[in-house]
Amino acid sequence: MGPTVAKRQTNRQITASFHYLVKTEKSDDKNKEPTEAGFTLGEFEKLRARIANTTLLDVNDERVVTRIKLGEDLPFTHYELVENQLHFGEFEGAYYGQEYRNNKLGTISADSLNLRKFHYLLTRLRDGRILIGVTYNGQFGDYEGVRQCFSHLLKSNATVTSRTIKSISDEIGKGEPVEVKLTFRTARERPERKGLFGRSGVIAIKSTEYGDGFGEEVAKMAKRAKGTLFDRKRSIAALVKSSAMIELDDDDIIAVTALVREEGRTRTVYFLGENSFSTKYPLNVTVSTNGKANRSEVRSELIKLMRTKIIPLIDG
Repeated sequence: MGPTVAKRQTNRQITASFHYLVKTEKSDDKNKEPTEAGFTLGEFEKLRARIANTTLLDVNDERVVTRIKLGEDLPFTHYELVENQLHFGEFEGAYYGQEYRNNKLGTISADSLNLRKFHYLLTRLRDGRILIGVTYNGQFGDYEGVRQCFSHLLKSNATVTSRTIKSISDEIGKGEPVEVKLTFRTARERPERKGLFGRSGVIAIKSTEYGDGFGEEVAKMAKRAKGTLFDRKRSIAALVKSSAMIELDDDDIIAVTALVREEGRTRTVYFLGENSFSTKYPLNVTVSTNGKANRSEVRSELIKLMRTKIIPLIDG
């Protein structure tokens, strides 16, 4: 009998997701979408000034710890101006709220502040949207901390809203779509449509039932399913109609998912609905034995990802 192999929890996969911030104001007309506006250069300067200040925060000071836990601040530990309006650096994400045991330090209390280092890329787009890229080390990341800190710095009469950037095509990747599930609810003010599957329901469209071209139709849907929630609903409804799947208006659609098979495994890709997470892209970077990603490689990978994938995605 061979030696016992210890279970490893090491994950050296570095990934990145992108998001953007906008100012939103609700319309008095409930049928209209909230209005969106970008941020001024002066507002963006508030963020630049904060990330450029890499003075270590005194995390032994309870007032500092409270500000971090409230989302009013974060430790920013490295800063570079890559080029005009493009900024790169490192920050420490905060973890707390659950007691755990460490073999060297013993029991770590739930109220203690545990900090992990991640990277960010920050820029202001031409329309004033603030684009943020952040890294993850395995399952660990803290975009929420960055979002809260930046929202606190940008607070005004308008609401600071974070939008996730999601690429359905990239999430499907090389997988083969085998089923599309569409959840719908028809509007009450259209009584002429009562006979259409009732007022609400779920339709599962399987590749075996659809026939040839199912994968191509799902691929078309994936390419068009980008932009805001309203944009995605509109494009998906248009494709559903043109494909003769079912007669639906964009407001009828609640959720759309695809079941994808790849290398013998199946996974769910969310077009609309329950999963609002951004797409995570793997970064081709080296990671040291202590789990730190190579800074210069991360910078290059984030910039390449932003220019080749993210900007084309959000610019349509």
